[in-house]
Amino acid sequence: MKPTILVADDELGIRELLVELLQDIYNVTTAQNGLEAYDLLKKEKFDLILLDLRMPKMTGLEVIKKIHDEKIPTTVICVTADKDINSAIHAIKLGAFDYVVKPFDNDKMLVLIKNALEKSQLQKQVQYLKNEISTKYSFKNIIGTSRAMQKIYSTINKVINNNSTVLITGESGTGKELIARAIHYNGHRQNGPFIAVDCASIPDTLIENELFGHEKGAFTGANVRQIGKFELANKGSLFLDEIGNLRLDIQAKLLRVLQEFEITRVGGNKRINVDIRIIAATNANLEKKISEGSFREDLYYRLNVVNIKLPPLRKREEDIVLLTNAFTEQYNKEFHKNEKMTKEVLDLFLAYKWPGNVRELKNTVQRLVLISESEQITPDLLDKKFIKTTSPNSSSIIKVGMSMEEAELALIRETIKSTNHNLSKTARILGITRKTLHNKINRYPELLKD
Repeated sequence: MKPTILVADDELGIRELLVELLQDIYNVTTAQNGLEAYDLLKKEKFDLILLDLRMPKMTGLEVIKKIHDEKIPTTVICVTADKDINSAIHAIKLGAFDYVVKPFDNDKMLVLIKNALEKSQLQKQVQYLKNEISTKYSFKNIIGTSRAMQKIYSTINKVINNNSTVLITGESGTGKELIARAIHYNGHRQNGPFIAVDCASIPDTLIENELFGHEKGAFTGANVRQIGKFELANKGSLFLDEIGNLRLDIQAKLLRVLQEFEITRVGGNKRINVDIRIIAATNANLEKKISEGSFREDLYYRLNVVNIKLPPLRKREEDIVLLTNAFTEQYNKEFHKNEKMTKEVLDLFLAYKWPGNVRELKNTVQRLVLISESEQITPDLLDKKFIKTTSPNSSSIIKVGMSMEEAELALIRETIKSTNHNLSKTARILGITRKTLHNKINRYPELLKD
């Protein structure tokens, strides 16, 4: 579709000239005064308006104020006489793209309109991408209804609109970066950058340069100045993943940043202020690292202002089916398929311990959706590790000569042990109700002994 342009000018000759100039390239509508232009802007969508500043009923400047105050989505180019230059400059301060002075050069006008529309389109694309990212990391896309996850949502809500440093802890694969992005994209820094640094993947010799940047000539090969991640994250958030891997000297420099919010590039002496929020994450036990002397205690307390501890997937069993269904839907769309997990597969998922947590579950679902050919994902497609979870080696727990009752008790005891005493999971694996299992335990308390 052709871009739409509104020409607003009280001079008939100017309107006719602009219509003739533009109509082969754009869809053009005209207005003969400011009020008519404003009414059209409220009723229709225009990509750009060529707006004369001196018009009856409502001046061009008044129209621009309306566009600004009411956030009408259009780009403004002012058309003005020499004596109205100050008004044109004021219009630009209110958001107009540029201005031209009558009489104008037709070729220059076409170039100006083209540039204005290209910039407007680019801004729309950037805003669209920002909205897409915000939607992707909104709370509704963090899946989990368990009590542990509800507590995490509550904590996130309390910290998203302040600058408190956040430390996210949890096993690998629990979704620490997802939570960090949710904090950023749902809070008051959402329009600023989110810069992620994996401290575990950057060599020790490069981490300082990566974070702080360097000045030209700081070392051999430093031919140009490089901006570090602290500066790139200005007005936004810096996510330091696997913070426990930082060298002690870098920890000291990070501590200073948290205290002063200023940095110095490698090879420089100029102090540079940075307005950033630090979100750190680790799967390591930082308190243990402190006792071993490999992590600074003062930095730990600076980072641990707000602690969000993500539970492993095995501790949020009620979320496994929700996550499985969400990932199945995601990969069905990606691979243009219509696969469905059978109840048998879901039961095996519920019984499995998921050492790789949510990441392992996601990768497992992706593989199953990809290789399934029958629209029903069945247990025969699963790796052996899932079957082992629910199939204790009966030869080791049931002996020849056992009574039926003894064999049953042995099977129950081993299943309880295999689920880490998760009675709901045990009952599901054994195919009995939780009440039946409790009755067995009440009658035979030794079932709970390892």
